[in-house]
Amino acid sequence: MLTPTTDVFDKTGLDRLYNTLDKGARQVQELNVIQEKVAPIERSENQKVPVSALGILPKTTEDIIPTYIVIRDIREFLKKLTPEKFDFVSDQIIEYANRSRDEKDGRILRELTHLIIEGLKPQEICALYAQLCRKIMENIDPRIVDENVKNIEGNFIQGGALFRKYLLNCCQEGFEKGWDESNLVSEKSRKKAKRRGLGLICFISELFKLNMVTERIMHECIKKLLVFQDLPGEEEMEVLCKLMITIGEELDHFKTNQLEKKLDYGKAKRLMDSYFNAMRNITNLPNLPDRIKSMLMVNISL
Repeated sequence: MLTPTTDVFDKTGLDRLYNTLDKGARQVQELNVIQEKVAPIERSENQKVPVSALGILPKTTEDIIPTYIVIRDIREFLKKLTPEKFDFVSDQIIEYANRSRDEKDGRILRELTHLIIEGLKPQEICALYAQLCRKIMENIDPRIVDENVKNIEGNFIQGGALFRKYLLNCCQEGFEKGWDESNLVSEKSRKKAKRRGLGLICFISELFKLNMVTERIMHECIKKLLVFQDLPGEEEMEVLCKLMITIGEELDHFKTNQLEKKLDYGKAKRLMDSYFNAMRNITNLPNLPDRIKSMLMVNISL
C-alpha cells in the first residue's frame, strides 16, 4: 500500500519511461527512412490501377452519360421545340448530337434523324423541323464520321454531309413505306399510316425549300400523291395543292435549287404540265367531293 510520502515516479521508473519514449521515436525515424528508400511497386500491363493512383481525374458525369440517356434527352428536347424556343432548344439538341464524335458509327446522330422523322405527325411542325435540320447540318461537329458510310471516292462522309445522308435515307425509307396498308387491319392504323406519309411529304417539301433535297425527290412525291384508286383522298389532294403552290415555281425553274444542276427547262415544263393535266382529269371524275374539286380548280387557275 502506497503511503502519501511515496514517490510513484522514482528514478528507476523515470529512466524506464524515458527509455520507452526514446525507443518509440527511433522506430518512427527508422520507418520514415525505410519508406523513402523503398521503390514504388511495379505493376504489370494488365493490372488494374485506380485512376487516383495514376494522378488522372475521372471524366465528368456529362462525359459518361450512356447513349440511351442521350437519345432519351434528345427526344424530350424535340417535344419542347417551338418557334419561340427554337434557338435555345436547337442548340441543346446539337450539343447532344455532337457526342457522336466519340463514336465510330455515328449512332447518336443517326438516331436523331429517326427521332425527327417520328415526330412529323402534325404537319404544322414540318417547317420547324426542316429549319432544325438545316441548322444541324450547318453546325454539327465536322469530326463526326461513320466508318460504314463513304462517298464515291472512298472517303468517310463527315459532319453535316453525314447528317444529310442519314436524313435522306430516313426520308426514303419512310416514303417507300408510306401508305403501305397491306399489313394494316384496322381503319385507325390505315389513317395513321396515311397521316405519317402526308406529314413526310410536307417535311420533304420544306427541306427542298431549304436546298436540302433534290427536285427529283419532289417529283417522286407529287407522282405518289397522284396515284389512287377510284377517288383521291381529300388529305392527299390538299397536300398536293399545297406543294404546287409552295414549290411549283422552283420545280418549273422560275427559281433555282442551289443543291443540284436543274433539269432543262423543256423537261421541267413537260413534267409540270403533266401534273396539271392529271389534276384537271381528277376534277372531271364522277362523285368527286365538291371540296376536293374546288381545291384543285383554284390551284389550276393560279
